[in-house]
Amino acid sequence: MKAKPLSGLPLAEKLRREIKLRAQALAEKRGVPPMLAIVAVGGDAGAQVFLRKKLEACREAGFETTVESLPAGTSEAKVARLIAALGQNADVDGIVLDLPVPEPLDAGRIVEHIPAEKDVEGVTPQNAGRFYAQKSWDEIKKAAVLAPCTAYAIAHLVRETKIDPAGRRAVVLGRSSIVGRPTAHLLSCLDATVTLCHSRSQDLKDLVSSADILVCAMGRPGLVKGSWVKAGAVVVDAGVNAIDGRIVGDIDAEGAAKRAAWLTPVVGGVGPLTVTFLLYNTVLAAERRTKKTLG
Repeated sequence: MKAKPLSGLPLAEKLRREIKLRAQALAEKRGVPPMLAIVAVGGDAGAQVFLRKKLEACREAGFETTVESLPAGTSEAKVARLIAALGQNADVDGIVLDLPVPEPLDAGRIVEHIPAEKDVEGVTPQNAGRFYAQKSWDEIKKAAVLAPCTAYAIAHLVRETKIDPAGRRAVVLGRSSIVGRPTAHLLSCLDATVTLCHSRSQDLKDLVSSADILVCAMGRPGLVKGSWVKAGAVVVDAGVNAIDGRIVGDIDAEGAAKRAAWLTPVVGGVGPLTVTFLLYNTVLAAERRTKKTLG
């Protein structure tokens, strides 16, 4: 068996065309396009690469952007004040805190200063609560929740395979608040039977080998051996690791490709859709704010 590549590019391109049209309609209605504000602290190299991709995607979609760069050593109070000010800025539709932030900053506390209506990554307690309150994919769609972008990307990639997750065993490696946990919830909303694993999980090989749908988001290169992958599985590798100048995932891609039915590439898999759902959430937030103010 040779796995089919599960690329995020075709769906990303389709959605970005729709997003661009919605941004144009907003600009015509209110005089300005959607605006995304990005707060970056410390200049992490990986975050800088992702920042450039976000800015390029925003430009192509017709969005306006503002980047607030703060040096490492900036106090948590100062970052919080900046985000609160952006929250009060009527020109800003969405706010993103680039991760990771340098220690001792606490990203969880900082994002609480983002107004829920401008939280385009779904990280505030209000939006997380709304997200986890939904119990099915139909409810998720109807509520149009501002949810974590990578989790949305992964769930849509699984749906792109046309393999119905209902009743299938899904195993998610990693329990972060922006990838692992929300992905597990979305797969549960698709009626999969979900196991969420983490660094303390036992018998990881056996758990992985049981997965009809496998999602890796641990940030540990080579964690999953190709021989562990169940024959015919859908495999989504959301791990991004820099090794000797190369970007590698959490899975032995060569080995997994011999057993999986579908396998995401590390480059061109989850990443393009993650950025796309950031655009999607931003235009949705802008539409809601415009409707509230202009009707």
